[in-house]
Amino acid sequence: MMQSLAQPLSAPAPHDLNELYAGWIKRIALLLKARMPWADLDELLQWGALGMLEALQRFDPSLGVEFEAFAIRRVRGTMLNGLRREGMRRRGEAVLDVEAVDSAAVSDGSSPEDPLAQLLRSDDHACLAAALHQLSQLEYRVLALHYYNEMNNREVAAILDISEGYASRIRKRALQILAAYMAGQLNGEPL
Repeated sequence: MMQSLAQPLSAPAPHDLNELYAGWIKRIALLLKARMPWADLDELLQWGALGMLEALQRFDPSLGVEFEAFAIRRVRGTMLNGLRREGMRRRGEAVLDVEAVDSAAVSDGSSPEDPLAQLLRSDDHACLAAALHQLSQLEYRVLALHYYNEMNNREVAAILDISEGYASRIRKRALQILAAYMAGQLNGEPL
């Protein structure tokens, strides 16, 4: 046992990486894909491979940490960073088209029962559009990603690079602003 502790830890040779860790990287990518279905598996695998190469370059065996323990954080972190960059590029510009959401929500009745769907059923669409303009850009983006792109708080948080709890609080605050504005308008307060 003492002999194994005395042996210095070392990173695998680059030619061994594919054989040793290809399945491991794929499992991490599949787990992330299960949590974020919009993610592209091929991109996750590519980011994972880059993370593994980065781990190989940065690994310092003199610190006494096993390569696998070091590499898993680097691989997963590289995948999450890639998702953030791509997600912000692809979904960060999401726009909530009131007409499209309204036609889907009202015409076929397929919308879920949530506060935004209730607001969309309102007869005064101009009031809803005005209410949406009351939101900050962040509040608007959170609502658009959550209701229009059907993402959960974890996915919204990953795209906007905020915590899951903060994404939930922003959504709740935005819905309260919309509800208060709509209630005021329906009670006759001027726009």
